Amino acid sequence: MAMIFGGAGLALNNFLSPSAYYIYPAGDVITGADPVLDLTGRIEVARGDIGPRTAVIVVIGQSLSVNEVPTPYVPVNTNIDQLNIYDGKLYRAKDPLLGINVSGGLVTDLRGTWMLRMADKLVDAGHFDRVILVPMAVGNTRADQWASETTAPYLFNKINVVGLRLRDAGLPCTAIMWGQGESDTSAGTSQASYTASLNKIIAEFNHAIPGCPILVAAESYYYGGTSAAVVAAQAAVVNGTTVFAGENVDSIGSGGRYDNTHLNETGADTRATLAVAALMAALAS
Repeated sequence: MAMIFGGAGLALNNFLSPSAYYIYPAGDVITGADPVLDLTGRIEVARGDIGPRTAVIVVIGQSLSVNEVPTPYVPVNTNIDQLNIYDGKLYRAKDPLLGINVSGGLVTDLRGTWMLRMADKLVDAGHFDRVILVPMAVGNTRADQWASETTAPYLFNKINVVGLRLRDAGLPCTAIMWGQGESDTSAGTSQASYTASLNKIIAEFNHAIPGCPILVAAESYYYGGTSAAVVAAQAAVVNGTTVFAGENVDSIGSGGRYDNTHLNETGADTRATLAVAALMAALAS
């Protein structure tokens, strides 16, 4: 599958105003949603040569895709980087990842992610030589919040910012991975409502980062319960050509979750394995 460079279709790309890069402070609306921004100990890296052996993966969703695993993960491979969507720079990736919040603790707490495990597995398996993660998730969010450009914290507008950051950094987009649904299980969101929100989000990604495949995880597990409506909505948007089935996060039971919702180290590793399989299947389509 050809790599697609981000930002090509953005209306806001016609403007040079810094406001186009503004990200509303989600922590003003959602408790604990302040992103990790401290650059102490972070190593900035050069873009370098970007070819088909480099994967650039955008990860969007809620608390399972922020810094939430109880302990940080240290990658075996050193060629795993991240794009910080707040300053547009590339850094050597390390937990906690920059630009996303810490779930279940303070923003200064050292917690981990499943995404670094996925990146390691992608390199270990020989699928890619380098992985650049672009984390943009926000914990404790519903699909309708991500679909709203008019209601704080205006998460819909972050899609535009990520497209701009990819464009400015000269980065292609290998895949966008959507992983969200727990808050909608809690809220009792209907299938129709969730589908409408997700279709709007997908359309905006198609506008901001045209041609980049989107993977939608089956994700609704909330304190031991799941939502048939949410999972059905997630499946409904899959078309097998531009939107693909992501990993089945609901298949990870209580043994992979430290509080019967959020992933522990075992659950994070399982999700990473499932995500690699889903991603490579999508890219082979």
